[in-house]
Amino acid sequence: MRIKKSTESIAQKKTKWKKSDFKKRMSNDPKRAKQYSLDKLFIQKFVKKGKLCDVGCSTGEFIRSLNWDGECYGMETNNFAKKIASDIISFKKNIYTEKNFFDLVIFRGTIQHVDKPLYMIQKAYESLKKGGYIVFLATPNANSVVYRLHQDFAFLNPKTNFYIPGIKDLSNILLNNGFKIKNCELPYLNTPYANPLKDHLFFILNLFSKRFSKYAFWGNLINISAKK
Repeated sequence: MRIKKSTESIAQKKTKWKKSDFKKRMSNDPKRAKQYSLDKLFIQKFVKKGKLCDVGCSTGEFIRSLNWDGECYGMETNNFAKKIASDIISFKKNIYTEKNFFDLVIFRGTIQHVDKPLYMIQKAYESLKKGGYIVFLATPNANSVVYRLHQDFAFLNPKTNFYIPGIKDLSNILLNNGFKIKNCELPYLNTPYANPLKDHLFFILNLFSKRFSKYAFWGNLINISAKK
């Protein structure tokens, strides 16, 4: 199959993102900013500098929060977001155009939005240097008790989702593509979105109601790092 030479993810071409989808991606969400600081700590356990590619980089607010020591590249399909991100992110290179180039490839809350997730993971592997890392952050977990019960999460939108990974199958996909899993975690209590009293109340109420109240909960999200 001929690969389209483009800085845009061919896996996102079916999803049309609007300018309004980025209204809370302007470094104007305190909870998101706090979560970014936690995600930064997770990344720094494995890699602290080098060339990175952020797949689905949005307005670049996450990369700004990293204060990254090295070259920053990204993939984004929305022109409005790309224009904002272009002061810190280059779109000249990506996981499709490069081989043995990046030290870090990031999928932060994006793998569920692409219609060719396996292909993108394969290309991420090829684009990484030996010893480089792929990191998944804020990734939905289909193995969680909430998803098994309701087939839904607070942050899912059927119009923009193609694949809801589980921690087991995503780990297996990485292993089968040559990666070595370095860490898997299911963050909840340390996140700024956790409210154990309210969340457990919603969990109980949802067991007896046909109306699904969306809430954060144990195991809803995955963080995974893997090494080439």
